[in-house]
Amino acid sequence: MSIGLRHGAASSLAIAGWLIALLALQAVCTRTSFASEPTAQRPIQELRIYEVVERNKQAFHERFRDHAARIMARHGFRIVAEWETLFEGRTEFVYLLEWPDEATMKSRWAAFRADEEWQRIKLESVKAHGDVMGGIEDRVLYPTDYSPRSRFTD
Repeated sequence: MSIGLRHGAASSLAIAGWLIALLALQAVCTRTSFASEPTAQRPIQELRIYEVVERNKQAFHERFRDHAARIMARHGFRIVAEWETLFEGRTEFVYLLEWPDEATMKSRWAAFRADEEWQRIKLESVKAHGDVMGGIEDRVLYPTDYSPRSRFTD
């Protein structure tokens, strides 16, 4: 799925808007909201945007799909959705993670980054293809008290 964006400063907000709309639509369809469960712990989401080096786009996707996602799952990451978008002539890979809380998010990222298999794969990938990605944007999204509950299915 590709989301085409044209406004420079609005790219992250536009993507976040799409995600919010998707979550709201799903909540309406399931008629479940945080308001109906005031004691339920609300998970947080993490929105990550990677600039993909176009000449190494295939290598990027192979590394993420075949290795990063698998190793992330081993460390307890919950990837909710993944997208590719073209913004200002740059290919971006966007994905959404869900975490029970910020402490869990931080500890699992630390474990992933320290993972010996991931470190080895990353080095091998750079040796074989050069850089596969440029900049990284990272946003932690906290639900409002009126935010519908995320009910993405596995």
